[in-house]
Amino acid sequence: MRTIKNIETKINQLSPGMLGELDHYLDYLLNKRNVRKPKKLKQNWAGGLKDIKLTSIELQKLALHWRQK
Repeated sequence: MRTIKNIETKINQLSPGMLGELDHYLDYLLNKRNVRKPKKLKQNWAGGLKDIKLTSIELQKLALHWRQK
């Protein structure tokens, strides 16, 4: 309880502009704890390029050529 009273005392000393900044910081602290669980990795794209008859090196060279245009 003493900690809360110390915090309240400090809050009462803040200017209105600083109160807005404190509000944003408190939102940040509250949302920081809400860590989302990682989703299972989807690999439904696997085999999507099996009809292309190029090696990985040839694809890299082709992509480089496209970027240089």
